[in-house]
Amino acid sequence: MELAGTWNLEVSTPFGKHPATLVFERGGDGSLNGRIDSRLGNAPLLNLSTNGGGFDALVTMDFQGRGYEAAIGGLTLLSPEDGRPLLNNLT
Repeated sequence: MELAGTWNLEVSTPFGKHPATLVFERGGDGSLNGRIDSRLGNAPLLNLSTNGGGFDALVTMDFQGRGYEAAIGGLTLLSPEDGRPLLNNLT
């Protein structure tokens, strides 16, 4: 399933839950790039790789003067209710 597009999600952190957006875009050469946008900040998805309908990446972000790094990944599937693509097992 194609990941390119905008995905809305909620991120749980030690500071609480925050709405966020994952944005995946295809480059002119077909490569996949991504970023996460949230109230905590915006950051590119580093070491982004796809794996049969899903993805894995790293995110580094500064918050209140301290750097944080997190692994992020997920699988895509179709909603059984209406066939919309969903991210599942987002970690």
